[in-house]
Amino acid sequence: MFFLLLSASLQTLTAQSEAKDHIRDDVYFLADDKLEGRATGSEGEKQAADYIAKQFAAIGLISPDGLNNYLASFDVNAGKAEGKEIYISLGNDLFKTPDVYPLSFSANGNLSAEITFLGYGISAPDLGHDDYAGKDVTGKIAVIQLSSPEGNNPHSKYADHIDERTKVLVAMLHGAKGVIFFNEDPDYEIPMRNYSRNSPRESVPVLYADKKVIDRIKSYHGMIGMGAELNDVVKTGHNVVGFIDNKSENTVVIGAHYDHLGHGEIEGSLYRGEPAIHNGADDNASGVALIIQLARMLKLSDLKNNNYLFIAFSGEEMGLFGSKAFVKSETIKNYHVNYMLNFDMVGRIDSLNTLIINGAGTSPEWKVLEQLKGNDIHIKTTESGVGPSDQTSFYLSDIPVLHFFTGSHQDYHKPSDDADKINFDGIVTVLDYTFDLIAHIDSKGKIPFTKTNDSNNDDAPKFTVTLGVVPDYAYNGKGMRIDGVSDGKPASHAGLLTGDVVTKLGTHDVSDMMSYMKALSKFQKGDATTVTFLRNGNELTLPIQF
Repeated sequence: MFFLLLSASLQTLTAQSEAKDHIRDDVYFLADDKLEGRATGSEGEKQAADYIAKQFAAIGLISPDGLNNYLASFDVNAGKAEGKEIYISLGNDLFKTPDVYPLSFSANGNLSAEITFLGYGISAPDLGHDDYAGKDVTGKIAVIQLSSPEGNNPHSKYADHIDERTKVLVAMLHGAKGVIFFNEDPDYEIPMRNYSRNSPRESVPVLYADKKVIDRIKSYHGMIGMGAELNDVVKTGHNVVGFIDNKSENTVVIGAHYDHLGHGEIEGSLYRGEPAIHNGADDNASGVALIIQLARMLKLSDLKNNNYLFIAFSGEEMGLFGSKAFVKSETIKNYHVNYMLNFDMVGRIDSLNTLIINGAGTSPEWKVLEQLKGNDIHIKTTESGVGPSDQTSFYLSDIPVLHFFTGSHQDYHKPSDDADKINFDGIVTVLDYTFDLIAHIDSKGKIPFTKTNDSNNDDAPKFTVTLGVVPDYAYNGKGMRIDGVSDGKPASHAGLLTGDVVTKLGTHDVSDMMSYMKALSKFQKGDATTVTFLRNGNELTLPIQF
């Protein structure tokens, strides 16, 4: 008996050692500088996708019908790019980039008009300040100074009037045809010439001009011309999809995103400095390496009561584009998805072996999570099926989900998230736990789905109130599109539905996510107001109470 136990123990250690070697190789490849941060649509992303596809092929996973060598492409709105028609003309003087450049939410267009200097462009009679008083702005170009009379102080009485989009909206309400910003406050950070965000456009051209251009405008008399051109950039991302066909009725989806932040050009980088490669070893080469190894194990296992669909998603960092593309495709109907497991940042488990599992409330079968933990891993669960990763896309389609996560750290979304900091033994610990979970659920058939109380859905920790919706972060239009509505929250009580586009909360305009969050911050628990939204192109208004 002793020798049998010793042999079994040695086999387990050998398997774990081989698994760790495979995982290490995958993480070091994906997090290498040569892939330049794996930004969606980049050459580095394509290299990563090809590598993952080769691993799937070597394991013996099937490339599903209709795919080109495991790859499923989708379009990503990847911000905007400057066009040629960017200028300010003063008679024979023509100023172009970099002396002038559009703000990210500028409309495209060319116009010629008179100008009106409007100070800080703040209209706040209740605060005793109105830069528009006695001035006719109709049909003119508003020239507006950045900052406020009290500078960029977040506690200033002008804090609600200082951001550029708000100033543009006020100028438009007064009839302005265009806006030119300039800056005289050395402590104010001027808008960056960066168009990587999917900022919804306003309906007038908006430029920033440097001091020499403004000085020339101040001494110029007559009509001036201005032009702005920002063209939408659409990139192609690639999900990598491999299938284990056990001829079962139901399919388990096992996923992890492989894209990251490139050189920091993708929104979300916490690094401040010159562009630098963000390798994303933990976020999320760690998760991808785990699912590749899990595919090896399941391919050789006797767990045959489900099929297994492995998906390495791209576009996650830009707004869950890859997982949304899959969930909204006709392809998903072919698989009768049972449940979805998502692995995002599983490479930095702490000294207590703490594994965070989100989504534990999405099926009653997940009660087994605590029972499986054993002595070598500590489980911390949250109920909600909603979170900033790809499981959310499946949860919103009424599919039970779990998100495995070993915690954040100081290297998150920085160039310092490198492979030499990964805890490879920790990834194997998560891997073994996951395999045990799948084995336990294997004989359960199709497990039931449960909606969760998604109290963290829409930035609730930052505000005293929540609308109770999941914003569509990939939405590129004007307003805040709802991707999901939580039961029992203000939005559901008011009658809002998935697909509605919120354009106003009370008197506060909602043009994008930033203005939506700003509008939420104006309300306290118990406040009653109205919500204005678009549904199928029709504008509706409903009462709502927080």
